[in-house]
Amino acid sequence: MRGPLSVALALSGLVALASCKEPVPAAADSAADGADPLSAESLAAGTARLTELGPRLVGTPAEEAALAEVLDMFAEAGLHEVSAEPFTYDAWQPGPAWISVGEARWAAEPLSPSPATAGLEAVLASSEEGDLDGAVGLWSSDTGSRAEQFLAANAAGVAAMIRVTEDLDHDGGPLVEVGHTFESVRLPALAVDRDTGAALREHLGEVVTVDLESTTLVDFTSSNVVGRVPGRTPSVVYVTAHYDSWHPSESAIDNALGVAVQAALAERLAAGPSPKRTVVFLATSAEEQGLQGAIAWARDHADEIDASGDAVLNLDIPWAAEGTFWCNSTDAGTVSLALDAAAELGLEARDGGSPSASSDHVPFQGRGLEATWLTRWPDRHYHTTQDLHTHLDWDEVALAAEVNWRVLAELAGLD
Repeated sequence: MRGPLSVALALSGLVALASCKEPVPAAADSAADGADPLSAESLAAGTARLTELGPRLVGTPAEEAALAEVLDMFAEAGLHEVSAEPFTYDAWQPGPAWISVGEARWAAEPLSPSPATAGLEAVLASSEEGDLDGAVGLWSSDTGSRAEQFLAANAAGVAAMIRVTEDLDHDGGPLVEVGHTFESVRLPALAVDRDTGAALREHLGEVVTVDLESTTLVDFTSSNVVGRVPGRTPSVVYVTAHYDSWHPSESAIDNALGVAVQAALAERLAAGPSPKRTVVFLATSAEEQGLQGAIAWARDHADEIDASGDAVLNLDIPWAAEGTFWCNSTDAGTVSLALDAAAELGLEARDGGSPSASSDHVPFQGRGLEATWLTRWPDRHYHTTQDLHTHLDWDEVALAAEVNWRVLAELAGLD
């Protein structure tokens, strides 16, 4: 794994390369292969361009490779002014972690941004047993989300928390969900699978030892990728998706697929007549680190964002292997449009109300923009080793992408 300096230098080279690229005209590219960019085959191939890179954890060579790939995808789609925009933040990276009781020892996964911890000793206590002050608290995933449990653990004054992932894969194998908690809190937090959780429950009331390794790359540089389809008015529609991932797997649904759908929407839009609104396609990095890429872009371009006329469409997990297809928007008319499109295409969808505050639309929604997020949720493989390309039904993926296209066409004001 490279250090922050070498990775930053490599990223700066990619930024310079991006500034020299000439966009490929979308019409010529589409005419050459005759493929609909939103077909099942095209979306599967686009997703594979990132999943074949493996896990795209920030600060690793795979993040660099993903940046280069997304730059190429945007240029091939025929977008204008394709570029990489760097931003700095403190990037967190996990290492090995262990929980011990006497001679017994179990491997665990650190949750971000857990600090490196060596030899922390405290009594193991269940979250359902009351007083957790100073204890190592044990939570089941059946009792709440990762974020909810982390907030509860912090409020309870635990020395560390352990989240037990109760989900099993299709073959009955245990899963472990990793991910981000909260940026400003420094509490050791670990994730384990169902079997490890059951073993630990045999030691409630005993002293356990927690050891975990993690690294923070201070002032690390990642890059967002941006491209445009010019419109006829100053108003803008932002289409967001993130290309970074966690470390366990190829992260197909979260979010290689989102970037593939983003590039496909861009290609179809760029090949057609000019929309009323300019459409800005923004592929972010460090979404998994607390929306850092989207936050940085919205901050750096604050004077361009107009709450009175702009909108944002988010493509985070636009489809998954299981779960409910939720149509979320701050605008009831957009929800109705998405529900009608899904029904016409044969997809069962539900009104999810306003989007939750957990993805790249948030910095835009917080500035007053209409925000829309169509996503299928929950999928047990999210943030696990089993978030794989092979789990997806690509015909269904294509239908979900078409729903997003119809929403984008309406937001962008296509005639």
